[in-house]
Order: sequence, then C-alpha cells, then structure tokens
Amino acid sequence: MKVIHVNSTAHDGGAARAAHRIHLGQRKIGIDSRMAVIHKKLDDPSVIAPLGMTGRVRAVLGGRAEAKILSRQRSANTVFHSLGLFGAGLARWLNASDADLVNLHWVAAATLSIGEIAAIRKPIVWTMHDMWPFSGAEHYEDIAGRPRANDGYTPASRAATDSGPDLDAWVFRRKRRAWGGKTFHLASPSRWLAERAKASLLFSRMPCRVISNGIDLDLYKPLDRREARRALNLPQDKRLVLFGAMASTTDRRKGFHLLVPALQALARDPDCGPRTELLVFGARAPKEPIDLGLPVHYLGQFGDDLAMALIYSAADVFVAPSLQDNLPNTLVEALACGTPCVAFEIGGMPDLVRDESCGALAPAGDVDALARAIAAVLARTGDRARAACRQSAEARFADTEVARQYRAYYQEILKQPLN
Repeated sequence: MKVIHVNSTAHDGGAARAAHRIHLGQRKIGIDSRMAVIHKKLDDPSVIAPLGMTGRVRAVLGGRAEAKILSRQRSANTVFHSLGLFGAGLARWLNASDADLVNLHWVAAATLSIGEIAAIRKPIVWTMHDMWPFSGAEHYEDIAGRPRANDGYTPASRAATDSGPDLDAWVFRRKRRAWGGKTFHLASPSRWLAERAKASLLFSRMPCRVISNGIDLDLYKPLDRREARRALNLPQDKRLVLFGAMASTTDRRKGFHLLVPALQALARDPDCGPRTELLVFGARAPKEPIDLGLPVHYLGQFGDDLAMALIYSAADVFVAPSLQDNLPNTLVEALACGTPCVAFEIGGMPDLVRDESCGALAPAGDVDALARAIAAVLARTGDRARAACRQSAEARFADTEVARQYRAYYQEILKQPLN
C-alpha cells in the first residue's frame, strides 16, 4: 500500500505536526508512506518537496494574491481565511505518482487550489484539522455567528456587521461546483469536527471516521519532575500551571483573555495562590506584563520534542482555555507526559479529558468554573494522577495504533470503486 500525505509543510503549525506524526506512525507499521509538502524544513528523507523552488514561488505568490483579495472582505471572524484560488501544481504530480491513495491534510496557503483538489484522480482521504474543507474561506466558523456551512452561506446567515464582498459564500459555491461529483473519505481527529462536517451542506453525504491524532510515546513521556524543573530553572516548591499555544497570548480563540481572570481568582484563593506560579510557552514576555497575581515564567517558543517533554513534565497541570479547537496537539502531548489537563468543554476537548483522571472540563467561557477546575486538579496532583494520564495516552494516542486505524480505513476505501 502506497500513500502520499499532502500538507503545506511538515513542521510549522499544529496541523503540520499532526500530519507528520500520522505519516511517521504509518511508516512504523510498514505502510509505504511519503509526505509531499511545498515548504520542506525537516531533515526527513520521507518528506519531499516535489515541485522544488517553482512550487514554493507559486505558493508564496498565490498566498499574497489571496491575502490581497481577502482584504476586501470585512468580517467579524478574524481567524485565518483561504480562498483556494491558487495552487502550486501538486495535482498533476499526484496523478502521475505511483500512490494508491492520497491523504490530504492542511492544503491552504496555495498548496492545492479547489480546482486542483477536484482534479486528483486517486482515492482521497481528507484528515480535517479545521473546518475549511466543508466551509467557505474561513478555517473556523465565527463562534458568535450562525453556522453558515449548514445553510449554504445564504445572505440571511451573514453577520450584520460584515461588509464588502461575501468571499466566504463565494468560496463555498466554488467548492460545491468543483466537488459536486467527488467522494472524500473524511478522517476527523475529534467527534466534534465529524459532527460539524456531517451537519454541513457540502460534506453531509461524505463517509467519515473519527481517528485521533497520534504521538510518539517514546519521545513524549513523563520525565523526572525535579530534574525537569532544574533544567528549566523553575522552582521546586511551587505548583506550576502551564499554558501554551502558537500566538498563545494574542489569538482570542485560544482564550488567554479568559485565563487571566481565572488565574487572578486562583491567586486570591488562600489555599492556591501562595503556592502557585504560571508557565507560558509559545510567547515572549510582554513589554507591559499583565498583573495575574501569580509569578509568571515566559519560556518562549520551542520546537524540540525533548524540550517540550521537559516543560510538560515540569508542570502540575496544563490549561487550554480555547473557545474553539479540534484536537490540540498540546493536550495530547501533555497527557503523554503524564500531565493532567484543564479546558473548556468545547470542540474536541471531551475526547481528550474524558474523566477526572485526565483533568477537568469547565463550561465554555465560565471563568469561575475554570478557576475551580484548575484548583481541583492541583489538589489531586501527584504520581497517581500522572500515571493515569500516561495510561490514557498509551491506550488512545500511540502513533502505531493510530496508524493501524488509518490502514484499516485505507483498505476499506481501496476495495471501493473510484468516484
């Protein structure tokens, strides 16, 4: 079985890392898997950039052109948008390859255009890392608005505050025309995203299977807490709350603005405040620090797996206050390192934190409940809690087990006639 995974890159961003881990896990169990990207930054011979410099230039120029066009639309939804108007030329290469099946991942940033996706003549599995495959131009729907993907982007569902051309609706119509006769075999890392795809007008008929993101449990594993803290120059006698994400303190979807009052409430708790400090990775210390009532250690950005395992192992609890998310790598990594997690009960979080042995969930947007959940997890932190988190990760997120689930899906698909 020969499979080609397609993603814009193999390293930058959560979708890229998840896609690369899926690809590597499949190679471990004997699948002839390759990963085709536009921008190659990893020293991995199984990851190829088949279009070379020409593809990179086309993608960069296409991305710039899309950004210019998108600037005409004024929308309350500030998440990343992609028109799918330009592509780097990968469809022709994919069709000429010896692959039995193509597994798409995050193909925005002019990696594949809507038309190029339609032109792929091999069976397609599409691992959905966000909502773009079945939405308009947006990668996540507006939290406060109506789910426009469900009604086909009618004028009535557009936010009253939006202005300019409705590019989201335009992209949706282009997808519907181009993909009308195609079948995509969807893989969703979370039950939530699978349900959103099923409710959408575009993908309601598409077959879909929920398969978690995988992780190398030999890389992400519990390390000695005292040694981890010593290596990072962190206090040994404090309970450490960890928060981190790409653009962790500036992306409102990541919920830092809700974590702030929750931590301030925690700081006022006489049982928690004096003994608790905060760790933040993915962001530098701001020029004007926010008064959280707790000492804060800004760790900066890390891309090394060992460094990340150290950070997770040093913490007592990992907090993800996202208001919208699929199946974040950060929680998978934290659990694999034996660190319990606290999050809002949104998106794929219930798939990760299934019971109190793995942490706690708070009602979406409820700051007081988030503070109470952090305090409760801190109160029961210890070796037993860490062991339970690790066992949960071993049972659900091992990259080889995820790979076997994909292989079974691929085998079913390859028995079917191509549509």
